[in-house]
Amino acid sequence: MTPTALYWLFALAITVHNIEEGLFLPAYAGAVPRLAGRVSPFAFRFALVVVTAAAYVVVAFAAAGSPYAAQLLAGVAMVMIVNAVVPHLALTLIFRRYAPGTGTALCIMLPLSLLVIVNGFAAGALTGNALLLASLIVAATLLVAIPLLFSAGRYAERHMPWLSANGAT
Repeated sequence: MTPTALYWLFALAITVHNIEEGLFLPAYAGAVPRLAGRVSPFAFRFALVVVTAAAYVVVAFAAAGSPYAAQLLAGVAMVMIVNAVVPHLALTLIFRRYAPGTGTALCIMLPLSLLVIVNGFAAGALTGNALLLASLIVAATLLVAIPLLFSAGRYAERHMPWLSANGAT
């Protein structure tokens, strides 16, 4: 498989994973008292759409041959590996109930993420230091961006009800 094909397959896997989360995680969070009420379903889905779109931008640049984007994509892959374990697998084990996203995280995202990273090393486009730096950049960006995206989603939900079907969330 060419790196470009792998990158686009990785983007598709992120999409499938985020669709599973978007469809089922809001109800799951509402049913688990320690998770309930943290973010509205609309705001959560809003953030998922933006994060998914951002992944496609990184993939497009990596597929176009940008070595920096390829390294950044490896950082995304590393963050997805961590994401498969914490929170997905951890929540499933802690609450003894399937946490939405666990299946796609473990069965699709984990192997493809490892493949993206291994491919980067094999092609000589990635070093250990570059992977560490890219992973830290992606993780820090997400830690800052996700709460901001939740806020933007709440704002959109209140002030732009036409974004959701009949204003429903």
